[in-house]
Amino acid sequence: MNATKTIDVRGLEHTQKESLIFPALEELKENEMLRIVLEFNPLPLVYMLKVRDEFDVLHEKEGPEEWILNVTRIALWEDRKEQFKALLQELREGDVSEETKEKASKLLQAVDAKTLGIMEQELIREGVSHDEIRRSLCDIHLEVLRDRLVSKRIEVSAPHPVHTFMKEHEVILASLNELDSLVESLKDIDSFDSIGPGLERLKDVSYHLVEAESHHRREEEVLFPKLEKHDIAEPPKVMKMDHVEFRKRKQELYQLSHNPLDYGFKEFQANVIESGEYLTKELESHIFKEDNILYQIALQILSREEWEEVKKECDEIGYCCFTPGDQGKEETIMELDLRLMPPFERHEKIFEMWGALQSGETLRITNDHDPKPLYYQFEAEYKGQFEWDYEQRGPVDWIVRIKRI
Repeated sequence: MNATKTIDVRGLEHTQKESLIFPALEELKENEMLRIVLEFNPLPLVYMLKVRDEFDVLHEKEGPEEWILNVTRIALWEDRKEQFKALLQELREGDVSEETKEKASKLLQAVDAKTLGIMEQELIREGVSHDEIRRSLCDIHLEVLRDRLVSKRIEVSAPHPVHTFMKEHEVILASLNELDSLVESLKDIDSFDSIGPGLERLKDVSYHLVEAESHHRREEEVLFPKLEKHDIAEPPKVMKMDHVEFRKRKQELYQLSHNPLDYGFKEFQANVIESGEYLTKELESHIFKEDNILYQIALQILSREEWEEVKKECDEIGYCCFTPGDQGKEETIMELDLRLMPPFERHEKIFEMWGALQSGETLRITNDHDPKPLYYQFEAEYKGQFEWDYEQRGPVDWIVRIKRI
């Protein structure tokens, strides 16, 4: 019979609850269960535990005055890491077989972006090189996690820094598609005279790729240091290593396209094809990993105050010539944090602040659960008068922007 422990945290302050719940969870051995008794719906705790993929979480009782949560440990972190290391060893040994892909899929299918990043980080600290992570793990991650990571991605809206980064990525990807087309057409010609308007298109593409430097600077000088303060250091290091090679390749492409006659045609053709094929493959993969892994780690780790610092520091560095215009603009926003307010006070405060908004102004609500019922109330009472946008959808906090129109 599995061991069971019960803790009753009803009536305690938030910090006192945490000081009892989390140590008790960490002490659980595999197949042991912890019963947690609370006086409110523990949705944030449920999402947090499910994200970790170490626990099975079931409701024994659901209100209205008492909630009981049964949390059973189903996997140990060290066991998961050892399985991950064994997978890495298979990847080191050569071609990735269908059997290895299946193992990877089963092992990683429930792992969120944050856990994935931490696991890779610990492996690097145990002696796995950055290059091995890049060569062996990243490609298999993309293959087995691509659809799932996209489906679980936390979405944010402008002017959140992650929204800006991802909008810039869309423009960069469009340039890479153009570059891919140019490289393919270049393979079929035999002289500078045959390039025609393709050379001007190549100049334009190379310019936009080089102009993305402020994008990389904002990541390296602002976002990555914030992650490192939370001990998420290794994934940003891998991304920065990519940036070094991308800078080199983009500069090579820029020089080739702007000074083609400095080279013989065959040398020009070979170098453009080499750099172009590298960028279209590797930079696209890099962007996917940032959008779906690194940024997701950041969205789960950084606080609202830290994101405000990131936004301010990014504004100081400046943006690319192709950054969408609404990304740097501020709007009038009234902030309302509901997490520490008693539930019976929340709706009154929301509608008090909503009533004070002018047209075009926004009420930004931070809550400890999905405020979907509030949306239905707005839809019933203020239909056509508001815009509702999720800035963050859990797993712990939900942030919603309600704009008066």
